[in-house]
Amino acid sequence: MWNTYYSLTLLSLFSGVTFGSSKCINLVIPVTVSAESLTLAFPPFQNGYQAEAFTEEVIKRDSSSSPVSGTKNITETFSISAQYCVPDTRAKSKTIQILTHGLGFDKSYWDFTLVAGNYSYVQAALEAGYSTFAYDRLGTGASTKADPYNIVQAPIELAILAELTQMLRSGKVDGCETHEKYVHVGHSFGSVLTNSLVAVAPQLSDGIILTGYSNNFTFQTPFVSTTGHLASENQPARFSGLSSGYITWADKYYNQFSFLYYPYFDPAVLEAAEETKWPFTIGELITSGVVEFSAGQYKGPVLYLASQDDYIFCGGDCTGIIDGPYSDSMALFPAVSDFEVYIQPNVGHALNLHYNATGAYAVANNFFKKNGL
Repeated sequence: MWNTYYSLTLLSLFSGVTFGSSKCINLVIPVTVSAESLTLAFPPFQNGYQAEAFTEEVIKRDSSSSPVSGTKNITETFSISAQYCVPDTRAKSKTIQILTHGLGFDKSYWDFTLVAGNYSYVQAALEAGYSTFAYDRLGTGASTKADPYNIVQAPIELAILAELTQMLRSGKVDGCETHEKYVHVGHSFGSVLTNSLVAVAPQLSDGIILTGYSNNFTFQTPFVSTTGHLASENQPARFSGLSSGYITWADKYYNQFSFLYYPYFDPAVLEAAEETKWPFTIGELITSGVVEFSAGQYKGPVLYLASQDDYIFCGGDCTGIIDGPYSDSMALFPAVSDFEVYIQPNVGHALNLHYNATGAYAVANNFFKKNGL
């Protein structure tokens, strides 16, 4: 499905955050990938009216036109921003967790420190003895803002995740130690990529946790219906230079609708999440379901860590969708050493931004530990 090649030169490396005796460094890594891009069958939007009309078209019940006209093999180099953290050596595990965020966020989703509280998964992982590698997906944070129509797509981002993992395993990322085990944690679209990673390259991961995710995509229409807003118009001070293919939702109330479960979050968290949100792309919306999900050759442990009130992947109640008759998740992983499902109560899709997030953090890190990771 994809082939990758790497560059060994870091564009920048500088000291970052310190968690007690744990240390983090910030990196910008050139990553070269070759992958298949889907060619979209329509021209770039000229205005917000066209963007809104497009979202209406793709969710209408009798829509029959395909938004894709073909495929094209591309080879490009992207700058990927990342943060690498190591714990206190006295409690250090030999495993590193590679963290992939979802739509609407950058890597700060894993270390949300804008509001006081226990919203940092990175901190919880470090305290459990794990090193972490969180990165900004293509088009977000400090990573390259590529063509949002034909480049920032799931197949390209999958190739980036695979190449970053291979570079870490091979000791090709300056400033990062090599580890004995490499595990992956995804959120939402990041879980799409993590699931697909072990489907196409099962040798790259020793264990995965999929959060904010199910393999049922039928509940996403309400979310898609909120996303027809050009990022350049929605937050011009931050995104005026972005192409029309970078889109977002309108305001904090749409943010709450899709990501948070009232009253189980601090309103200050919602305000901060809205102020710092990142747009996503038309290419991502169209291609999120085209990557491979069936991981018949993968043998590592798998945990689906769901949010009870996830509207995007469960229609507002993950009971029965993740673990019941409507779930086909286990069938996608027939050879794994351990398959588990856990539903965290009183949280919405953006699990990490709720009061009850720490309970889920403990479930995640304990899952890796019980599987010898």
